[in-house]
Amino acid sequence: MVFILDEGSEFDAPISKVWALAQTEGAHKHSSQINTKMSMEGEHMVLAFGTKMPDGKMVDQKIRLTSFPPVGFFLEYVEGPMTGTKLFQYYVPNGSKTGVRVVGEATSKMMPDDMLRGAVLQGLAVAFSEDVENLKHIQ
Repeated sequence: MVFILDEGSEFDAPISKVWALAQTEGAHKHSSQINTKMSMEGEHMVLAFGTKMPDGKMVDQKIRLTSFPPVGFFLEYVEGPMTGTKLFQYYVPNGSKTGVRVVGEATSKMMPDDMLRGAVLQGLAVAFSEDVENLKHIQ
């Protein structure tokens, strides 16, 4: 298990626009997530999707999301190679910009801790880049 702290990312958009994007999960695109399916478990959104591993192998994952508007959301990996990983992503308003912070613990039975930390941080960077593009389509 590794502690994750990702600070320093900042959207060039106010918190209201970032939160509007966060609430369209399943409607906006993450090309890193293949065959995404969204469902609800009570108040929790559940995303099931495939991802391509560095070796090219496809793996299925499922994440349960709990929203805490407009602060952020909690992600819990409930199926796949990172089952048990728990992350909290929260937003920090900064005028016309919004900081993004992620904190939590990651776990995997498939990867050693040093590799896991890199994989999680890379995945967060990809999701951030995709959301920078997604924000261009939010009014």
